[in-house]
Amino acid sequence: MKKLVGLFVLSTGLLVGCGGEKPDVVNLSYVDAHWTVSKYAKEELISLHSADETLEACSGELTTELEGDLIVFDTIVANRYPMTDTGEEYAFKAVSYLKGDENYVLCRDMASNRFSAEVIESFPDDVDVSAGTPIGRYPVVGPADKSAKTALRDADELNESGNPIEPFLETLVAFSPALYGEIEVEIGGMPSPYPLFSFDPSMASMKDIKVAIGYDTITEKPYLLLMFADLYFSVTPLESMIDQTAEGLTYEALSVERLPLETGLIPDQTYPLYEFTYTRDGKVVNETMTFTYRTSDLLSTAERKQLETHPDEDYMPLVVGPLVYLHQQPFNPESPLSYPVLLKAAGNEMDDLVQAIDSAEPTKRQGDEGDYPLLTIVDGHKGQEFEVTYKQRSKKMDIYVTDRSTDKTYKLTSEGAETFLSYFPDLKKK
Repeated sequence: MKKLVGLFVLSTGLLVGCGGEKPDVVNLSYVDAHWTVSKYAKEELISLHSADETLEACSGELTTELEGDLIVFDTIVANRYPMTDTGEEYAFKAVSYLKGDENYVLCRDMASNRFSAEVIESFPDDVDVSAGTPIGRYPVVGPADKSAKTALRDADELNESGNPIEPFLETLVAFSPALYGEIEVEIGGMPSPYPLFSFDPSMASMKDIKVAIGYDTITEKPYLLLMFADLYFSVTPLESMIDQTAEGLTYEALSVERLPLETGLIPDQTYPLYEFTYTRDGKVVNETMTFTYRTSDLLSTAERKQLETHPDEDYMPLVVGPLVYLHQQPFNPESPLSYPVLLKAAGNEMDDLVQAIDSAEPTKRQGDEGDYPLLTIVDGHKGQEFEVTYKQRSKKMDIYVTDRSTDKTYKLTSEGAETFLSYFPDLKKK
């Protein structure tokens, strides 16, 4: 939140009336109306009403060690869907609750691909602790059972490309879920630009993740097949995993041998899993596909604070600092607002605008409803909603803001109103 904290401290020191303390006008909090919060329980999606506990998780002193054998309970996910057509406000936070030697909460959001963790005294009421699932810290890989081979052979997705894909049933292997981390792939020494899949605590209830090789005999192209329990099946051309621009490569008379591998995966160690043999341009080619499990340390408190102002841009870029909008209609996650129904405050720095609002004085008066009766501030996971009214005078415009959570109304100072209008020049055209 950049410089806002300093502004809030300043505002509390300003005195009004007979020595009374001026209230904060800008008082950001978790606005439930902005968030959809849910969890899966017994394969059903359950909506939760409050976002506070989920968004507050991992905001205190963090731990970088999870001690003891771990049991995963619920994972709760909060989503703030795009409010505008730019999608700048989109955010999510996934929070998993675990039991080890202590009670833990494990979090990830848009700031970084790495997880943060916190020790907690007890679990929230929304967390079902009656049926947890043990989870390993690292995945284990081994051959899949007979029933998995039957499910692979009969999968409808093998025929969706237009040509039937023949699964090599003996290539089928299973990865047990891990707490977090990802599996990287190399084929013939060429690394894939993206991981094959990533682990997450919410996957604990899955028995395993299955991987196999398939082959389209008509186009002579191999595919990597992925099965996540009974929930997800993907068919990915092998060539696109190495070079997404590659076209026309064929693997004539392909055969694939699954190499013996039944072990826990040590982080950063490479394991050969498949040996490919095929003919291309009249020559026999042998290539090995390898897997590597990658993981990372949990975020420290200092690292987490650094991410609040310098997020990991390689992961999922997000806006740092407040976004301020005037709008004619309430936000609707199913229908983002756009200009002219919505006006975004001009510029990149919102400090002066936020200070103009925060310096407003309490009043019992209100102005008249204008074309843009709603004002919303979004900053990180927090926000605030106001109703705005206007009073046009001969040479100036008075602006009033009413906090929708408290129904308290404030009038911007003359200087504050000028600053406000400078951020929303379209209002001067009305």
